[in-house]
Amino acid sequence: AKGTVPYQYFEGDLDFDKDMWIRDTEVRPGNRSVVHHIILFLIPPGQEEVGDNDPLLNSIATYAPGMPAEVWPDGYARFVPAGSRLVFQVHYTPNGSEQVDQSEVGIVFANPERVHQEIKTAVAVNSKFRIPPGEANYFVSAKRTFKRDTFLHAMMPHMHYRGKSFRYTAEYSDGGQEILLDVPRYDFNWQNLYTLAEPKLLPAGTAVVCVSHYDNSEQNLANPDPSAEVRWGDQTWEEMMLGSMVVSHPD
Repeated sequence: AKGTVPYQYFEGDLDFDKDMWIRDTEVRPGNRSVVHHIILFLIPPGQEEVGDNDPLLNSIATYAPGMPAEVWPDGYARFVPAGSRLVFQVHYTPNGSEQVDQSEVGIVFANPERVHQEIKTAVAVNSKFRIPPGEANYFVSAKRTFKRDTFLHAMMPHMHYRGKSFRYTAEYSDGGQEILLDVPRYDFNWQNLYTLAEPKLLPAGTAVVCVSHYDNSEQNLANPDPSAEVRWGDQTWEEMMLGSMVVSHPD
């Protein structure tokens, strides 16, 4: 009913006795009042324990408030090697009374013969920040450089209650720059996966720079505590700076 609930991990009941491709996914929380987020991810064959980066880099499907289903064109899919296990990472936020949840995920498998692009998750992340008390426009940045030609398919910025704005900018090796996504009014209660109409080619050497701003002032009505110094953390009263991207390689 109260307090802090550590991330919960629930292993799925699917047995992968052969290589599989997952095209579309939709995560549905069973109790939206207490489910902060859900990440369905795979543990590769031969690995026993959950690694620190597995939920993010090996993600298959994601839920956060407002998140749509992840649907890709025919020919695009995520690869699940034989022997993998699927695990739900679920973050619960107590709301004052005891609650029950049974969340679920829907999966559409792809025909391996029709898959020509393996989509994966890439991230730009910065966990080393301290937002001063009362600061209304605190700046944090992160960068991900792609060493080979890469197609960008979608972007998903993630912050918590103090998140104010988020921008992705491509910095090309020839010195040129291009804004890929600008979210000037980030809303924790309505997060989104921003899917491009057409895949965007990022040539080798391109850096994607993510810039976020945070409002830790009293003017932010969602702010849990304007008097607190805020650092990276799992809970909603802490903060994150995470620029996720869905990518594939041309070959």
